[in-house]
Amino acid sequence: MCRLCLWVTSVVAALAILGGCGPRLLPAPPADLAGVPLQPGRYVQESSVAPDFNPEGVSYSLGAFTVAGADRAPVETFSKIFQDELARAWQAQGLKLAPGENACLVTGAIRDLSVTGTRVRWLTGRVHASLAISGAITRGGQVLFAFRDQVSVSSPLAPGPPAPREQELLLRQLARESIHHLLNELLLHGILEESGEKSAMTRK
Repeated sequence: MCRLCLWVTSVVAALAILGGCGPRLLPAPPADLAGVPLQPGRYVQESSVAPDFNPEGVSYSLGAFTVAGADRAPVETFSKIFQDELARAWQAQGLKLAPGENACLVTGAIRDLSVTGTRVRWLTGRVHASLAISGAITRGGQVLFAFRDQVSVSSPLAPGPPAPREQELLLRQLARESIHHLLNELLLHGILEESGEKSAMTRK
């Protein structure tokens, strides 16, 4: 391979690696959360919880999390994965799903969905995925819980050609990690760190 080709390959690899690790701005709060005071969270970057909200004593209706992507991210595939994982995680926590007028509505938006490193995966052996997410739990027009967060994951792989379903597995890992953050913040809000209590999801 000529020197110029080697140089170009090296530059592309460096840019891909840096692109997967760079910081992203938090998404702006949804319009219906205007005026909701978000504070630094323990498991998400920012959150707000109504003082009298008991998340384990209500029923929920899981609405859509809209997804907007960039940089080779399969938006439709991730949207389905995220909604499936959201329902699975909600039920795994014993939270009641019962759509209706009295149910709390869970909705949100995912922006900057990104999968990077695929072009030089044969060289680096690593692929990155990241997103910025915001959302809320509302009932009767009242915001009971709101949050904003950023999540990134990477797969430690062997250099070489992609493995079967590699990207799908990475996206599922990203969805699960994002939902773990959300549920930990929701269910463990107000519990002191020194209490030693853990979420049934994952406290890593």
